[in-house]
Amino acid sequence: MKRIIILAVVLFVAVTFNAEAKRHNHGVGGYFYTELAPYGSWIEVDYGVVVWRPTIIRTDWMPYNVGRWVWTYDGWYWDSYEPFGHITYHYGRWYYDDYYGWLWYPDYEWAPAWGEWRYDNDYIGWAPLHPYAVFSVSVGIYFTSVYYTPYYHWHFVNYNYFCDPYAYNYYVEPGYKQRIYNGTKYRHDYTYRNGRVQNRGIDVKYVSVRSGQEIKRRDLIRVGDSRELNRDSYNKRDEIRTLDLKRDELVRNDLGRMEIKRENRKTSLELDKVQIGRRENVTTEKREDKSRDRNLDVRKNDQTRNDVKKGVDKIFEQNRTETKQNSDINTKQNNDNPEVRKRETGKVSNQNENVRKNNDFSTRNENQVKEQSRIKTNESFDLNRQRQEQKTEVKRENTRVPNNDQVKRNEVKEQNRNDNEQNRSIETKVNTNRTMEKDNSRERSRR
Repeated sequence: MKRIIILAVVLFVAVTFNAEAKRHNHGVGGYFYTELAPYGSWIEVDYGVVVWRPTIIRTDWMPYNVGRWVWTYDGWYWDSYEPFGHITYHYGRWYYDDYYGWLWYPDYEWAPAWGEWRYDNDYIGWAPLHPYAVFSVSVGIYFTSVYYTPYYHWHFVNYNYFCDPYAYNYYVEPGYKQRIYNGTKYRHDYTYRNGRVQNRGIDVKYVSVRSGQEIKRRDLIRVGDSRELNRDSYNKRDEIRTLDLKRDELVRNDLGRMEIKRENRKTSLELDKVQIGRRENVTTEKREDKSRDRNLDVRKNDQTRNDVKKGVDKIFEQNRTETKQNSDINTKQNNDNPEVRKRETGKVSNQNENVRKNNDFSTRNENQVKEQSRIKTNESFDLNRQRQEQKTEVKRENTRVPNNDQVKRNEVKEQNRNDNEQNRSIETKVNTNRTMEKDNSRERSRR
């Protein structure tokens, strides 16, 4: 009896242990848990929602704080100097909770950086993407809820310090962030190419022009073990190493038990609108479901088309059969009844005679129409010729009239010329007489 009781207790404890383990393992994979546990704590903020909170001493700490921006084939890459940065800045999202502080929400899609951008002609800024931001291969980033990252969660620097290895020494002071934030434009640019997410952010050419620096593209080396990320082994070479694991490796959990703290206070995040962090490949399943639905629809459409085709063929065959039967019946009846054949022959003869008469009538009408058309054509030709002759005669008359006028004008001119010559002759004689009288008068005066 005691053995039975002990065995029952052992079974109860084992079942409870497994249930607790499954409950805690629902929100995070074993790899993330193991890699991040030394640098923070795992907490359950809601049922099945497990997040990571870094152990940070500085109160003004923010994500994407200590590190540098590097331009790579996949866009802007955040090369973090923090020991947990190879995971938390390339997977998952960050969110600031008024009670818990900064929390990291696990997700299993790799990117060069999960951030959003602001810029103007003088400053460039960045902030971590929140959990409402979801990546889609077809549209890039979309948001499941309206959320604006506050200005005090942004980093701003001048362009000439943006790619500096120690850019954190040149961040804009908190007192100036709001003014710069209000004067900058918002931007994010995520794409999917060659099986990877790319973070284009602010155009590298624009950054190069504004900073006055040539920005070289660095090689991105992907590794599957965090021990190969030792900075001393690659810092002097022109390459950047990043951890890039497959989803199956990240979600797999071979751990017996995790130390996850359950909190009674829930986070301020609207968890029903958060779609990241699912350990199953939802996108693949949806695509497979859509493919299955599409194939089912195609099969249904094909079946419908085949049914319609069969129905049409059946109706066509019935009509053809009925037509043939009716023709056979008529032929048989005509052959069986000589009187009917005689009447039919007479009808055909009458029809032929009518057709011949109609053809003769049509021919006569056609000839009449042609004759009338010819007469009209001749009449039209004669009329045009008469009109042409009348026009010619009018032109001749018009030509004569100007000639008579010209003769009259010449006669008037000749008469005027003769009158002018007579007037000049008379004036000459008068002037001569006047001159002689003057000379005689002077001669008498001398005497």
